Amino acid sequence: MAASALLWAGIGGGSPKEAYALGADTGTMQNTITVTGQGKVKVEPDVAYVRAAVSVTAKTAKEAQAGNAARFAAVKKVLSGTYKVSDKDVKTIGFYVHPQYNYTEKDGQVLTGYTSVHEIEITYRNLSGIGNLLDDLATAGVNQMNGVTFDTEKSDLYGNQALEKAVANARSKAETIAKASGRQLKETVSISENGAVSTPIPGRMYSEAAADSAMSKAATTVEAGEISVEAQLTVVYSMQ
Repeated sequence: MAASALLWAGIGGGSPKEAYALGADTGTMQNTITVTGQGKVKVEPDVAYVRAAVSVTAKTAKEAQAGNAARFAAVKKVLSGTYKVSDKDVKTIGFYVHPQYNYTEKDGQVLTGYTSVHEIEITYRNLSGIGNLLDDLATAGVNQMNGVTFDTEKSDLYGNQALEKAVANARSKAETIAKASGRQLKETVSISENGAVSTPIPGRMYSEAAADSAMSKAATTVEAGEISVEAQLTVVYSMQ
């Protein structure tokens, strides 16, 4: 008949489910400890995803689309010509045309025109020049900046580093548990990876010009910060 006994409720505030010992009396006593290991690495981002849009309003849907196409062509010229961004790194994530209305008590809802919006996501890797990119996009015709997100394209490399830390963390926990209970660890019975993920961070954008400045052109600055790559795994050890 199997028996189970809680050995540890968590070192440093850990969950009661985080580590426990199991015993089975089937003629030969078997003892194991199961722990959850966590690892984290902080890395600098190496890629930025810029979301921007061109929005044009005109009297008819056709005029709105035509105006949008002309403005977007100027934006693409800046991306491919000035910044050498390849077509595969410019992705349309939204395109729509919708009517605009004005409401008055006399006439009610009146159609006033149409707005055409073309939203794109740009993959950009020269992070030191991203502020200039944003400024030149605005000059070319982008009139909606919907955010910059920083991430890494080396998630496998950093994920493995985080896993190594998670294994070391699990071992440290198991040794602490065994020592506290007067036992010793023997060998690793099994390891289950619970995943390694990176957490993209939104860029903080601001203008170098003061809000009340009369400067006609203010350079945009974007702070990238650091990315956190985390891994978690479950390890079962035998003990004596």
